[in-house]
Amino acid sequence: MPRQTRKKSGTGIYHVMLRGINRQDIFEEEEDYLQFLKILRGLVERYDENGQLIPSHCTFYAYCMMSNHIHLLMRERDEQIGESIKRIGVAYARYYNRKYERNGHLFQDRFRSEPVNNIEYFMTLMRYIHQNPVHAGLTLEVRDYPWSSWAEYEGKHSEIQLCDTKPVIKRLDRTNLYEFVTMPVMENGILDVDYGTGGKVTDDDIKEK
Repeated sequence: MPRQTRKKSGTGIYHVMLRGINRQDIFEEEEDYLQFLKILRGLVERYDENGQLIPSHCTFYAYCMMSNHIHLLMRERDEQIGESIKRIGVAYARYYNRKYERNGHLFQDRFRSEPVNNIEYFMTLMRYIHQNPVHAGLTLEVRDYPWSSWAEYEGKHSEIQLCDTKPVIKRLDRTNLYEFVTMPVMENGILDVDYGTGGKVTDDDIKEK
């Protein structure tokens, strides 16, 4: 059966998930997470042979690295999404295989992606990605997980700043953004929060607030 053609994003923004082959762990220790971040940064901060900045391959808005999979909220820039993900996968697999003396594929052959065509879905994904460690039982609070982009939205760890946080911070200040990010997400992506008025709060309500 032929593979289904990927859906194209009208904005160039995608939610991407990379998973270890056979769901195996792809991060064993802190150095591995840091190496993966270094690879991501290499797609954003690019220099020519004279040390001059050249166009980025992509822009990252959010990420979360779990033990056996990765979520990325990213936008195409200088190349298509598939080419950027291939760069990431090849570079990290080379590092991982050399370090742990293994051979073969590290990631599932075909990464998952979905287009992000409006700000409401973009913000829903921001919440979903940062809540991943909470849903997995790894932490009680979004801000306590060390391997997501949330620290960047709180203005911490500037030495490893990777994401473009400005589009989000312009809409919600950090206090309101944390309230937004920690609200429950239903499986269908719809908020299910009752303020005691009998109604549910939507992404538009949060944006208005």
